[in-house]
Amino acid sequence: MFYSLLIIAGIIVLIWGKKRFAELPPEQRKSALTNWVLIGAAALIVGLVLAGRAPWLMGVLAALMAVAGRVVQLASYMPMFKKLFGQEGPAQSGGQQSQSNTSQAPSVSMDKQQAAEILGVAKDADVEEIKLAHKRLMQKLHPDRGGSDALAKQINKAKDVLLS
Repeated sequence: MFYSLLIIAGIIVLIWGKKRFAELPPEQRKSALTNWVLIGAAALIVGLVLAGRAPWLMGVLAALMAVAGRVVQLASYMPMFKKLFGQEGPAQSGGQQSQSNTSQAPSVSMDKQQAAEILGVAKDADVEEIKLAHKRLMQKLHPDRGGSDALAKQINKAKDVLLS
């Protein structure tokens, strides 16, 4: 009796689907057919599991649901993975971008003017102002907070040049 009802329901759904498919515009037919095939396959799998014909599928579905949950959790870490593997993220603003460009340029020596520009102070700034500017930049651009080692080295070198 149960299988007869399933077959009758399947025939009704097929007739309804054929009528609905004929009413669709030609450009939407392919996507609708793809959706209906996927929904039909999912319904068939659920029907087999509920009928007890494929109990192993329940284990597979449970495992897939657990994996999908982990993938969603890991997606939030994607910016960190991009940064870890060397791809720049959208977190850098224009001001920081210009500093990172200057830090990546190879420089053998740094004069006081360059050091003052890096720290954002005047060339003849006093010791307290230099230390405060250094501290502020290191808090923003320290490697432990998302900055790079090259930026930290440039900032430290700029402070040393200005204090010497």
